[in-house]
Amino acid sequence: MSLPRRDQRENGELYISGLLSLTSRKSMRSIASMAGGGAAEQRLHHFISKSPWDWVPVRRALAADLDRTLDPLVWVVKPVVVLKAGEHTVGVTESFVPQLGRIVNSQRSYGVWMANDQHSAPVNSRLRLSGKWLAHGERRRRGEIPERVGADDDGVPSAAAAVLELTRGWGLRSRPVVVEAREEDAGALVRHLSAAKVPFVLRIGGATRLIPWSAVREGRAIRLMTAQHLAEGADLGGRPVQWMGRTSPDRSALVTSTAVVLSPGSGTPMLRLVGAQRAGERRARELWLSNMTEVPSALVVRLGRLSERVDQDFAEIGTKVGAMDFEGRTFGGWHRHTTLSAVAHAIVSLSAVRDQAVELPSGDHLQFA
Repeated sequence: MSLPRRDQRENGELYISGLLSLTSRKSMRSIASMAGGGAAEQRLHHFISKSPWDWVPVRRALAADLDRTLDPLVWVVKPVVVLKAGEHTVGVTESFVPQLGRIVNSQRSYGVWMANDQHSAPVNSRLRLSGKWLAHGERRRRGEIPERVGADDDGVPSAAAAVLELTRGWGLRSRPVVVEAREEDAGALVRHLSAAKVPFVLRIGGATRLIPWSAVREGRAIRLMTAQHLAEGADLGGRPVQWMGRTSPDRSALVTSTAVVLSPGSGTPMLRLVGAQRAGERRARELWLSNMTEVPSALVVRLGRLSERVDQDFAEIGTKVGAMDFEGRTFGGWHRHTTLSAVAHAIVSLSAVRDQAVELPSGDHLQFA
């Protein structure tokens, strides 16, 4: 951990306690009010915005604990958009946000979550910084953005970069990565995740252009086709898959699968396009692109749908422990707040896991640390 001093640990405990207990917006002022306000607010402001403690070791320790306790099936990348009124909060940019369908002033980030069928929790976050923040010296200075940030990205999408950080010395077991890629550059995600040998399941849009693997294999004329057309022309195979969520209504889907590539060329990896459609319907409502070509198609859909587990837990837990409440102006402050919010989320999630373990009938083979 990176909180060697007693005062840092005390401030961290106060901050997390406020994130867990306050029902109002989790501002430094409201959290400090639990300790009398005034001087406490100044201490918390310094602790979050100016203190030198490093958030990365805290995230690594959190991830190691959750990896052991949750035994996640996947890592899910979740985009987060926070609307902002001003322009001084670090990372805030006026841009078109596909999830909202309009141009807004917002702060955008990506979180990496560990998830299984019943529980999920965030372990890493990456703030998306536009060229206006990275190239503008005054903005960089004002936001206290380190020089290394942006210098080593080399075109890696923020969604992929947030995942790749976990593969570099964190000591975690490899897990498939699930990414909502309908509004992302799917090609770039495939390239960078494939280069890192990371198994992935990407949710893509029907207009995504792909090439049938059979055309490449047989040396036929190469023709780009939409993912929607390819999925609907594939044969149904395997057994139906069901969503295994804790509270979401069960729904089954029939799956199709076909081998594809993103572009012609001998070095292009073969991928699997999996479609999920309701019985009696021809149109695939879900389209998934994966490099996991040896597993059942139904498993690809099941793993992909764990993004819904994350969405549900973000709404029920994350928004209540301050995931969207940071009001500071510094890069380090955002990361420290997000890290402590993730710790608070983990406390809630692990409490639920342990309660579930207690309720298991005797002799059940499931055990939680």
